[in-house]
Amino acid sequence: MIMRITWGKIRPGMWDKFEKLWNDFAAETEDTEGLLGRWLARDNDQQDAGYSLTLWSSAEALKAYEAERPIYEKMKECFVGQFVTTNCDVNGMHLKGLRSIIDQTSKS
Repeated sequence: MIMRITWGKIRPGMWDKFEKLWNDFAAETEDTEGLLGRWLARDNDQQDAGYSLTLWSSAEALKAYEAERPIYEKMKECFVGQFVTTNCDVNGMHLKGLRSIIDQTSKS
């Protein structure tokens, strides 16, 4: 598995717009082959910064996605200019607590 982690700084006052655009994009691309999950996390200390994480079945699936889908153009306007993406091999995972949250959410 591969995790793609992106950190970015958002223009002051644009987080809500960015979050909506991110969620819209996530919904549009949720059936992407090899995409296992996606998260958006807002930094607690820097309210105009956050992380986007995606989990992929393989490096090949991520490369295919990156070749066809550059960054969502509408989100670009939200960034101040600080934007870093790193691809990582997933070498460990423990999801016990997360599994119970997912199970509860899917029952509602």
